[in-house]
Amino acid sequence: MKSNLSRSTLFRRIGITLLLFIITAAAVLAMRWGKVIVETTDQTRSPFPSDAEEVVFTICTYNVQTRPLFDETKNKFAHISPLLNRFDICALQECFKDYRRAWAAAEHSSKIFHGTLKHPLKLVGSGLSLLSSLPLISTDNINFDTCGEFQNRPASKGVLLGRYQAGAMTLDVYTTHIEAGGSPQALAARKGQGEEIVDFVNAQSPPENSVIILGDFNMRPSRGPEDKEKHKDNPKVYAFDWIKETLDLRDASDEFNGPVSKEIDRILFRPGKGCAMKVLHWQQDDPDFYYADGKTPLSDHAPLFARFQLERS
Repeated sequence: MKSNLSRSTLFRRIGITLLLFIITAAAVLAMRWGKVIVETTDQTRSPFPSDAEEVVFTICTYNVQTRPLFDETKNKFAHISPLLNRFDICALQECFKDYRRAWAAAEHSSKIFHGTLKHPLKLVGSGLSLLSSLPLISTDNINFDTCGEFQNRPASKGVLLGRYQAGAMTLDVYTTHIEAGGSPQALAARKGQGEEIVDFVNAQSPPENSVIILGDFNMRPSRGPEDKEKHKDNPKVYAFDWIKETLDLRDASDEFNGPVSKEIDRILFRPGKGCAMKVLHWQQDDPDFYYADGKTPLSDHAPLFARFQLERS
């Protein structure tokens, strides 16, 4: 009896110790990643006069492919960080680890990292970051309530908003990274996360604000009536079309190249009330976004670049 009691006590103590370890580990993760980081320098510095009614700016979206735990980022971000200075606004996805290395050589006046955890047992935040040379007015974010496949569960994916002063106009820039995977659960999650994006944008952006939504959608637009009909039950296609149509968005690639691209990384936009937006340039990939051998890309995603003209109409 005494031996059994001692064994029971031992197991109970082991259980309590394991529970305390899990709680402590979760707390450490929450303290390390569980918040939004905003760093700003002189917000009076701007590429444009504050009363400018016409501005031209460049923007980049780039899934940098860093995994939460095991990826070595030092060499990758040593290449990427200085390249970000080419653009007035940069949106990064899968920046799960060492985001400060991605920021290290970037000279933008504001840098935002969406590290909020959906709950303490999540391993990492959303992996989303925004950098801008336009003055930052405010920022907000959400974590998606919808999640599908197990492989997506460690990350608290969502949407990050940066509101910027673009001359005399206000520009709302959203970046997102929607769930990947081909299972029915992952496809259904795309639809649910698309609905959350629409609700967030509708709640945040008044009609007078111009809007850009860019990132890794893990979805693509339909291409013509036949393609639309073929994929009418596939959330990977119809959910993307629904987001565009519901928010009255245009696609920068389609505006510049025509409706041909089926890439999952997209730059979507709409002008604010009383404004006009034009895509002056769009580009996918660049030889500088490769390692020194010139053959190995820095990420499994190619960066997208666009140059916009925004003006009072």
